[in-house]
Amino acid sequence: MSLHGDVALITVTYNSARPLAEFWRDRPFGAHPWVVVDNASRDGSARVAQDLGARVLDLPVNRGFSAANNIGAAAVDADVLIFCNPDVTVTQDGIAALADGARRYGGIVAPQLVNVDGSLQENGRGTPFLTRKLSHLLRLPDGRYRRFARPGELVDVVWAMGAALAISRASFEALGGWDDGFFVYYEDADLGLRAWQSGMSVRVDGDVRWQHGWRRETGRGFSARAWQLEVASASRFYRKHPYCLVPVGRRAEQLHRIDAAGSMLGARA
Repeated sequence: MSLHGDVALITVTYNSARPLAEFWRDRPFGAHPWVVVDNASRDGSARVAQDLGARVLDLPVNRGFSAANNIGAAAVDADVLIFCNPDVTVTQDGIAALADGARRYGGIVAPQLVNVDGSLQENGRGTPFLTRKLSHLLRLPDGRYRRFARPGELVDVVWAMGAALAISRASFEALGGWDDGFFVYYEDADLGLRAWQSGMSVRVDGDVRWQHGWRRETGRGFSARAWQLEVASASRFYRKHPYCLVPVGRRAEQLHRIDAAGSMLGARA
């Protein structure tokens, strides 16, 4: 049975009991439907989410981030979908603003994510050319790749981190949803590139600031499983978007233009 509402929140969990209890303890989703798709967690994530007021879809096996998001989207009847991680704290005003932006502009609208101390996270990104990805993994500074939105700004980005983003149902269906060939990693970059190729925009709203815990496994020391998933997703991504590997041709030129426009940091239209 589908949940009804103008806006629905969808969260994918995998052994996420602790961040759920921390970031969602005040039930910030309010009256909006909140669907949690649990990827066969072993730590009681499904029970915690249910106690917090979510409708839980308890999967028997770990289907991955993209597939679980698609399952959550299919379970709700809403004209705007907001995908948000278990370590993100949403706000009522932010939900309304992102939903308004998704309806008004189409495409994808993301909040400006912040750390616990209020400092900005680079959830807006430029084109994921392979050289930029390698520089980012090595923690080298690259202002062309990491994008931020100040208050009053609605900044064009090539893609936004899947930790938190809003999209209208019409746009989501036009894109065919998340590509569930990505188990985890690169699925958000793929979604952003497909949005631009379909004539949609991807933007970060500097007036919406949501706290994000952000504990990516490949950034926290060596994890063989995490790096295996990273390499598999990178391989799929660059096969699917070869102009990001060798930046030539019409599509690469389009992304260069978006990069240039985003770097101008224009004010909200």
